[in-house]
Amino acid sequence: SFNDEINVLKAGGCPICACCCSECTFAGGENFALSAKVCCFSAGVGFKAAVAAAMGAVAADQVGGGKGAKAAAAIAAAGLVDQYDPNECDFNFCDSCYDSDRGCCEVVCKVFCCYYEVQCPPGTDIGIGCCGMRCCDQGDTDGEMPPEQQEMMG
Repeated sequence: SFNDEINVLKAGGCPICACCCSECTFAGGENFALSAKVCCFSAGVGFKAAVAAAMGAVAADQVGGGKGAKAAAAIAAAGLVDQYDPNECDFNFCDSCYDSDRGCCEVVCKVFCCYYEVQCPPGTDIGIGCCGMRCCDQGDTDGEMPPEQQEMMG
């Protein structure tokens, strides 16, 4: 599912700052992704579904819809996109209340090259990191070093 695979976005990334429960990493891949987990409920949204939801809400606002109409239009638009690309939206109501990878509460956001993750209670998947180096994580980054800097052309 989308929520289970979003952590793949940080693989091969360069940790800027990580401290057990919070992490900021420069990473490639998708330009936008958002995932959240609170106890047994989790939700995830990709770029296409987020754009469709925003456009649905704007369209409902243009015809004078209230908050409920905007929310319904946003959910309907995101659901329509999810019908064509099943990896764009994911809602789960039966996750475990705690697991070692996501804790009880977790928010992951990827915008352009910045991957940000916050988790409570702290887990072993974040570890400690700074300036491209990481330690004390569960080893899901394979201990890769950041790429060598290329010479600048003058």
